[in-house]
Amino acid sequence: MADTDIDIKVSVIIPVYNVSYYLEPALDSVIDQTLREIEIICIDDGSTDSSLEILKKYQKADDRIRIATEQNAGPARARNNGLARARGKYVMFLDADDFYELTLLEKLYNAAEDENLDIAIADYDNYNCRDARFERRINAAHEDILKAGRVISRGDCPDELFSCTTGAAWNKLFRRSFIQEKELSFIDVRMFEDVYFTLIAMAIADRIGYVDERLIHHRIYPDQSRAKTFRKYYSCVPEVYAEVREALRRRGLYSPLSTAYLNASASMCYRIYNLLGMESKHSFYDLLKSGYIDKLGWRERAPEDFESSEVCDFVAGLQFMSHNKYFLKRSKGAIFNYVKLRSLFRRRQSSRSFGNFFAGLGRFFKGIFNKIFRRKKKD
Repeated sequence: MADTDIDIKVSVIIPVYNVSYYLEPALDSVIDQTLREIEIICIDDGSTDSSLEILKKYQKADDRIRIATEQNAGPARARNNGLARARGKYVMFLDADDFYELTLLEKLYNAAEDENLDIAIADYDNYNCRDARFERRINAAHEDILKAGRVISRGDCPDELFSCTTGAAWNKLFRRSFIQEKELSFIDVRMFEDVYFTLIAMAIADRIGYVDERLIHHRIYPDQSRAKTFRKYYSCVPEVYAEVREALRRRGLYSPLSTAYLNASASMCYRIYNLLGMESKHSFYDLLKSGYIDKLGWRERAPEDFESSEVCDFVAGLQFMSHNKYFLKRSKGAIFNYVKLRSLFRRRQSSRSFGNFFAGLGRFFKGIFNKIFRRKKKD
């Protein structure tokens, strides 16, 4: 394909950093797509292995591949660099260790064209690198909202919008003019940078559709590997969600989407907490408690706003307990009395004095722990 702007239907943007072991299968899955009118923009992020050499080898064989290099600036800048270079009508982001079914781009492109979509979402599965096998993914909490042939936007499911699909960008096709008109970009963090982009895009899109076929294979690694990554960059998680909240506020969308945002942000932080080792658990908990619980808008949310009692428990603990007390409560198997907790929240909403609410809630939690410690002494 000549290096012109004519008839490029999809720009596939691939950030590349030290992925030589997985890069060739990823590239093969793109260049062999049944949709031929594509460009493949590879941003080498300062790789120190043979990744750049592999890219150059593939470029010689396929002139649809374009290569740019940068000095290890991170995936967010790599994706923004790719967006600045993209010329296709639509844009898709491929993680360099994932791989596509060969009909992916054609099916997403056709769905986007037929339904005039801002975002077309594909189903996917996980590829377990340790066992070299495909696995079913964990279902999103409200993915039944996304059904093949149905077009949705924030007005159709304001409380569930952020939990009907993954917050990742790699299983979504975006109309490039939509990205440009809405001035969307990736924020400069080392992890979860695509969550910001995806959630804001979902919030402002007028037309979102879904292709109910597993067309992407997402590599997953042993839990130990994931935990190691999270231990290094866990502070990025609340930082990203705080940025999402501010962006929603600037666009006048936080209020109608506040419950969707609450459950997306709190559930993800709870998941990250559970993946961390004990020392990192403590640090992450204290980070949320001291620096983010207000920035994330979690304080004083009623129990019925939460989709999960465990997440509600976690957020309540952050407000009223040290990490040691929260962890002891979990290890003892004690649970909050949600009937009483809900009653306390309702009293707060109807009372002019927040002090009475917090005093009552404090007495409630104090009573729980007194019972635990008295039982322990008797034993």
